[in-house]
Amino acid sequence: MQVVVDALSPVPEEAAGSAAFRDCVGEFATGVTVVTAEHDGEPAGMTLNSFTSVSLDPLLVLVSLGHGSRTLAAVGKSGRFTVSILHRGQSEAAVEFAARGMPFPAHRVHRILESFLAVEGAAAVLCCRVTEIVVAGDHDLVLGEVVAIEHRGGEPLVFYRGSLGGMQADTAIPAGHPISLDEGAGW
Repeated sequence: MQVVVDALSPVPEEAAGSAAFRDCVGEFATGVTVVTAEHDGEPAGMTLNSFTSVSLDPLLVLVSLGHGSRTLAAVGKSGRFTVSILHRGQSEAAVEFAARGMPFPAHRVHRILESFLAVEGAAAVLCCRVTEIVVAGDHDLVLGEVVAIEHRGGEPLVFYRGSLGGMQADTAIPAGHPISLDEGAGW
């Protein structure tokens, strides 16, 4: 489906509806994370792919959490959260944390620095202190300063068009190439 709209013209309802939007952004393959938080001994967590690194100085990340979620409430009240970047072999954990209204899967996590819950066996873990929460539509964007890291590495779990799987690299980008993620590189 192709929709071309003049920037000043209203977008037709059927072209900009939530189903069309979901299908469109589903073309963007992402990694899979679980965000966890705990407040007053009550843990909460959810699977999400709306995660991004923001800054190297200071170390900042951003997650997008849905209004009304237990995880957003715990993050807001505790002032901290953990991002567990899942390994390809962790699709069951991703599905378990994605189930709404289910009890917290405590058997899937371990404690870091006494205050953070991380998914056991994750490829990487970032423990964060909330620095800002911004309301954005039906979600809140939570900006967090990274205060601790665990990094095991491994093949990431990937989400694409509603499915979980892995990735097979077609091309390795050499260090120093303009498309690499070196600071200041780019077009």
